[in-house]
Parts: sequence; C-alpha cells; structure tokens
Amino acid sequence: MKRWIRIFSISVFAIAAVSLVFIQFYQTRRTFSINDNMFNIGVGNAMDEAIKQLNGEVFSPTAPQTAAFNFQVLDTLITEQLLLNGIDIHPVVGLYNGAERSFLYSSDPRREQQLEESPYRYHFQPAGVAPQGQLFITLAFPGAELFLQRNSWVFVYVSFFLLLVIVLMFIIALHALAIQRKLDQMRTEFINNMTHEIKTPLATIGLACEMLRDETVSEDAATRQNFIGIINDENQRLRVLVETILQSAKMSNKNFRINPKEVDIHQLIAKVQQSFQLSLANRGGTIETHLDAVPSTLVADELHLTNLIYNLIDNGIKYSTSAPQITISTAVAEKQLILRVADCGIGISKEDQKHVFEKFYRVSTDNVHNVKGFGIGLSYVAQVVRLHRGHLSLESELGQGSTFTITLPLG
Repeated sequence: MKRWIRIFSISVFAIAAVSLVFIQFYQTRRTFSINDNMFNIGVGNAMDEAIKQLNGEVFSPTAPQTAAFNFQVLDTLITEQLLLNGIDIHPVVGLYNGAERSFLYSSDPRREQQLEESPYRYHFQPAGVAPQGQLFITLAFPGAELFLQRNSWVFVYVSFFLLLVIVLMFIIALHALAIQRKLDQMRTEFINNMTHEIKTPLATIGLACEMLRDETVSEDAATRQNFIGIINDENQRLRVLVETILQSAKMSNKNFRINPKEVDIHQLIAKVQQSFQLSLANRGGTIETHLDAVPSTLVADELHLTNLIYNLIDNGIKYSTSAPQITISTAVAEKQLILRVADCGIGISKEDQKHVFEKFYRVSTDNVHNVKGFGIGLSYVAQVVRLHRGHLSLESELGQGSTFTITLPLG
C-alpha cells in the first residue's frame, strides 16, 4: 500500500471516529434530556391522579374539621401512581404548610431541606381539612439521576465498546498491512541476496574448472590441487547454503523434529574448521580453538549442529574488514556444554541485536559493501538451539567484534 493511501485512510478513519464520538455524546445528552422530560411528565400525571383520589376518597368534604390525615394512604397512593406511570423509585413524601413554612408530615425527616427545595411541589387543599392555608405535597427522588441514566448508559457503553472494537480492528489491520509490506520487502531482498550468494560460488567453480582444462595448469600438481580445493570449498559452501535454506523452511513447521544421536562437538568443530582453511588463507585469517569441554559428547542432531557452527564461523569471516580472527572455545558447567564463537569483526549495534535472530533480517554493514548473505543464517542458528532445548546469547560492540554463546544440555 502506497504511503499517501495509508495516510489518507488513517485520516478519514480518524475524522470518522471523532465524528462518531461527538454524535454519540450529543445523542447521549439528548437522550438524558428526553428521559428527564418523560420523568417529569410521568411524575405530573401520577400526582394529578393521586391528588384526585385523595380529594375524593381520603379527605371527603363532609369530614369533620378535626379529621386527621391518613399519611400511610398518602405515601402508598403516590408510590402506586408513580409505578403505574413507569417510575419505580420510592419517593420521599412530605406535606408542606406554605404559610407556616413547616412540614405537617415527612416520610424521611432527614430530607426535609431537600423536600422544601424540590421542584416537585403540588397544591393540595381538600375541603374540610385543617389547618387552613396553603398545603403542598412535595416529592424528592434521591435516586432519580441513576434512574434516568440507567437505561441510557447501557446503550452508551455498548456504543463506545463497539467503537473501541472498530478502532482496535483498524489498528490491527494497519499493523498486519505493515508487517505484510515488510515481509514482501524482506522476501524480495532474500531472493536477490540468495541469487547473488549462489551465483558467486557457481562462478568460482566454473572458473576453476576452466583453469583445470588448461593443460599448462593441469600439469602442475600443486596448482591443480589448489583449484580442486577451491572447487571443494565452494561446493561445501553451496551445500551448506542450500541445506540452511531447506532446513530453515522445514523448521517453520511446528511438527518438525530433529534426529538426535551422540556426537562429539570437538570433531564437528574440526570438520567445519577444515572447510574454511582456504578462504582464511586467502585473507590471512586464523581460527583459534580452546576445546576444554570434558566430556565433549552430547546428544544432538549432527547435521544441524554442524551447520550451526558453520554459520557462526562464516558470519565472523564475512563481517571482518581485516584478516578474520575467529576464536572457538568449549567448556562444561552444571551439566551444560558451553560453545563460544567470537570474532573481531565490525560488531553489531544494540538496535540490530534486537532483531538479529529474526528470519531474513540483515545487520547494517555501514561502509562494508562486499558482505554477502541472505539474512537467514542467525535465524537458523536460533532455531537449532531452540530445538535442542538450549540457550543462545550475543555480546557485541560496534567495532569490537561479536561473541555468540550457546549452551546445550549434555543429556
């Protein structure tokens, strides 16, 4: 996906998301307002019917002047009428004398201040009822706010949850697209690097074969052996490259299994070391070994362990600007075999160290332009160590080389 398309998509989505939030906020406020109006209408209708019944039944105009209020009926009747109008809140009820500014009755004396200030005040003056004056039935609803918001908030929460889900899915989709783009780029680089990596030894082998056909060259035994050695080394290099690619692909399958058997790590190191003699001689490099592991045998996959050592030495040689100096050491500690491969190359930056074991990732080589590879060697090493239930660590500083430490169980 092109950059401008991604920016445009993100911008449109951001505008749409913000607009939805504002619309939802507006609708929420509007819903609260409608609920508040419906609540007031419901209370008004309930009180009209309650006062009508109170005037006609509870306080008859023929009742004596000394008739007392039946406050229980007053409280119960108002609550029933509120329920009939869809309001299931039990109100605080008060009978207020406006002339004397006092309450003749309050269902909750602690809330008389709230009752006096309540907007829910209804004139009530049945005939024949003392005291004479302005009587009002006042109501207070302590839980009215929760009642009004309770149903609305359900839709608000659901709406914001769905909006959050949409935003999250959009972010996941963008992340997936970015990963896909990165993988496509890495795949292209991998194919290009692999092509170059394979063509080089093939060209070298072809050149060596042409030289061997020359009678003047083939008559010199030393020169002939030299070219045969070159062919052998390049053939070995090709074999390891192809094997690394194939085995790395197989290891991506979760059902992949290694074939462990008893192997001598020192013999494997000597075998791999021998295959680098010619390339090291051409660059004036050396491999120094400190093989102190006792015992030196462990249960491992010989093929993969050999390729692991080969890749670490090959990396050390490739990423050395001067004569390669490789140090290989082994030791045993706490029933673990420790293998270290150190070089004096260009080193790996802290940022690159976070990704160096990822498939297709290639370390930045700054001004080193002759480094070949396709970013799969160290990923393969990490996979082999994982399959052997071992541990892999890296210590490196720019300009000071790198040390790879591998710990494998002996049993």
